[in-house]
Amino acid sequence: MKRRAYGWMFAALAAGAAQAQQANSGDAAAPAADAPTQAADHRDAKQLDAVKVTGSLIPRAQIEGPSPVVTLTQQQIDAKGFGSVFDALRALPQANGSVQDPQFTGGYTPGAKTISLFGLPPGYTLTLLNGRPMASYPLAYNGGSNITDIANIPLSMIDRIDVLTGGQSSIYGSAAIAGVVNIVLKDRVEGTHLRLRAGGYSDGGGRNERLQFSSGFNRGKLDVSYGFELARERPVWAHQRDYIDSYYDDPTGRGAVPSRTFLRQRVGAGQAYIDPGAATCAPLSFLYGGTTGYSFRDAAGTGYYCGSAYNVGYTTLSNESTNANGSLFLRYALDNGTELYADALYSYSNPTYSGGSPFWSQTFYNRDSGQYELWQRIFAPEEVGLNAKDQHVYTRSYNLAAGARGRLGDSRFDYDVYYNRSQSEAIRKSTDFLARDGIDDYFLGPQLGTDPSGYKIFAPNFDRLYRPLDKAVYDRSSAVNRAYSMAWTQNLTATVTSTELFKLAERPVGFAAILKAGNEEFENHSASELAKTGYFRGVTASTTAAGKRRQYAAGAEMQLPLLQRFTANLSARYDKYSYAGEGNGKLTYKVGLEFRPTDTLLLRGSYATAFRAPDMFSLFSSENSGYSTSTDYYRCRAAGFGPSDYNRCPQAAQSALAYSSGNTQLKDITAKSFTYGFVWSSPGNALSWSVDYNSIVIENEVQTLGNDDILRSEANCRLGVSENGEVRYDLDSPTCRAVLAQVRRLPATDPVNPNGIDKIFTYPINVAEQRQSGIQSTLDYRVRSERFGDFLFNANYYAVLKHSSRQKDGDDNLDLLCCANSNELRSRFSASATWTRGAWSATVYGLRNGKTWNSIGEARNVGPLTTYNASARYQVNPTLWLSAAVNNLGNKRPPRDRTDGNWPYFDRGNYSALGRSFWVELGLDFGS
Repeated sequence: MKRRAYGWMFAALAAGAAQAQQANSGDAAAPAADAPTQAADHRDAKQLDAVKVTGSLIPRAQIEGPSPVVTLTQQQIDAKGFGSVFDALRALPQANGSVQDPQFTGGYTPGAKTISLFGLPPGYTLTLLNGRPMASYPLAYNGGSNITDIANIPLSMIDRIDVLTGGQSSIYGSAAIAGVVNIVLKDRVEGTHLRLRAGGYSDGGGRNERLQFSSGFNRGKLDVSYGFELARERPVWAHQRDYIDSYYDDPTGRGAVPSRTFLRQRVGAGQAYIDPGAATCAPLSFLYGGTTGYSFRDAAGTGYYCGSAYNVGYTTLSNESTNANGSLFLRYALDNGTELYADALYSYSNPTYSGGSPFWSQTFYNRDSGQYELWQRIFAPEEVGLNAKDQHVYTRSYNLAAGARGRLGDSRFDYDVYYNRSQSEAIRKSTDFLARDGIDDYFLGPQLGTDPSGYKIFAPNFDRLYRPLDKAVYDRSSAVNRAYSMAWTQNLTATVTSTELFKLAERPVGFAAILKAGNEEFENHSASELAKTGYFRGVTASTTAAGKRRQYAAGAEMQLPLLQRFTANLSARYDKYSYAGEGNGKLTYKVGLEFRPTDTLLLRGSYATAFRAPDMFSLFSSENSGYSTSTDYYRCRAAGFGPSDYNRCPQAAQSALAYSSGNTQLKDITAKSFTYGFVWSSPGNALSWSVDYNSIVIENEVQTLGNDDILRSEANCRLGVSENGEVRYDLDSPTCRAVLAQVRRLPATDPVNPNGIDKIFTYPINVAEQRQSGIQSTLDYRVRSERFGDFLFNANYYAVLKHSSRQKDGDDNLDLLCCANSNELRSRFSASATWTRGAWSATVYGLRNGKTWNSIGEARNVGPLTTYNASARYQVNPTLWLSAAVNNLGNKRPPRDRTDGNWPYFDRGNYSALGRSFWVELGLDFGS
């Protein structure tokens, strides 16, 4: 049915073009009164220089093409109050998907930043630097996929950022399913420029400074441009935000339940906390800022303990980091018109974050009490220091390109032949407890054996459990766990282009061809090699993914002016990947149509196929294992607990051993993309308006469920219904049969955890599909006044119309815009107004995020949230300028969700708790 719709769309455009062509022929015989002006405008348009634009290999005069593109310049990013490339891209209405950023300190990549276009996975967006591919971030996003990190792109060297939406694999190859983000740097800098910025957050933390320098010069045939950027940012801690600094901020109204910082529990039959008594807790009250006390948890198998509700405040919301970037661009002109060029960008950063205080627990058989017990400690900053559990990610990356370009003799063809290499390295350092002569020995003494069920036997030192830990004991019981990861890609590429291969309908036919050969390598380690020897406590093995593959590609593109005002853009490309004795090959193509019935109106549409080759982590992850904290949703829900009170469930926050591995048999993820819309502009381009519809169908998706997802799905299947009771599940469905095989439970006879989780198994397979559609619109309006100055207004809007997924054939479709399935913003609207008069300029920018579903999926009643940014700039003299900017002018907090009982009580994938930020900047421009 959809193919018929595509056919009707293309037929309608073609028919309209033919009618317009006939009408234009008639007009030529009897011109209208304003024909001379229109003709002059048309001649001016023809005289525009053809330039390289994102989305085409062929230089073209018109910026607008068959697919919608959003462009951000450095000046716009500064004026709208954004402090980084990530902030600017994350605020685009089209970037409506949930992503893990530095607020996810318990995730896998808090040191990286990425975006999600159209609510699709971040890996479905291809990120380019000057039109060339960048290496993947070497750590696995969400534990199982590769992304491109945009956290450390130097803002001072950016010329513009193009965001082209829809399938673009026929031009750029793998991963261009949701779209392409092309970060274009300034390769020619005139004069010398110095910028110094300082700022922070009004609620505290995050003080930052940034120094930017760029310059360029010309020596005969040599043109040199270079720059560097140095930046430093302090962390923002949760205890600096009083609305999420403790469990007392729980919005559900059920009351705070302090963390079990000191806990002794009888487990198994007659499970209950062993009451320490108020007198035992009293000497510990100074911990966590004087908030530790005698506490009670009202749930089955619990009771009295010593605890604090404020330990969660010692988690970072924004990283501490030092960043350094350097760039160099060389251009050398030969006598025959050929240009030799070389580009280099080097980046270093060391983001540091904390997921909270150090934690220790052990389940064992207590010889002295004759029962199975669990002992637990969470160590306060007063014991081990504020930075005891900091994790450091030392990241280095570079992007190099060198080549030659020019005209092929006296022909109509231009060429560009270049080599590029991109590499990213990450060294992650954390502090973990030692397995031998460590913390277990301090609290429990020597192991006395193992019981028939496999539990260790100790005669523990009770006095030490309720005594603050000396930092010297912590230091000698722990060690630095250092893990190295890296990823690189390199390519040799040749393109041939012609803006006039021949003429058709008295207009030039554009042509381009590309050949590419490259390879890439990926190596990921989550822990030191010492982990394999059992050196660290609870770290059973290093997560390892390592492999390499080769790639070859060939493609062609043509711009065919079928009629005077009707152009077809055709492109096709074949990509071949080879690895580990396997390989995939994929042909993709795109048909784009442009119909201009008048000089001010463009009707456009496109149909494209796209693909994503299996990412390196999914292919090459070796079988690995590790402990993680998970909630046994099946047993908790069976006992009557739900999303608002899971933390009261005895089976919440349990340690589970998870196994995963890669799969070199994976196939390509494939997609079909369809867009149509219009662009209208007034004569003189003072006003322009575009509206575009998009539809994407994705098949053969690689699905690797995380532990939490697996356990939630297992509970749905075993109980036959979702958490909110709105979705039914069939135990015999393909999905349920598969997910039950991924969870292995202990026998009912286990003395400590009968029917508890033993192991979780997961691996990637091609099973899922997604369907997504939406509508986007952009409006620009410019007003010029000699008296009041110039005004520029901009508005952008995106709304998701449909988004569904199906995990396996035979399963029902899940509506990803509904209920607990939804984790994206259904609508986003942004607008800005810029005023310029003489030496002054000012901008006000606003972003409205539509409502999202509450945490239990019962209603879309969270939000909406509207924030405003503002900036002002004053040009003191031709050399000196000053500016100030405020982000989140009203200091808006994340919208309140009264059903979310899990700290930090808001959706970190869509909202930020950082609050109002501000900075002032001084700039010096010489010789420009």
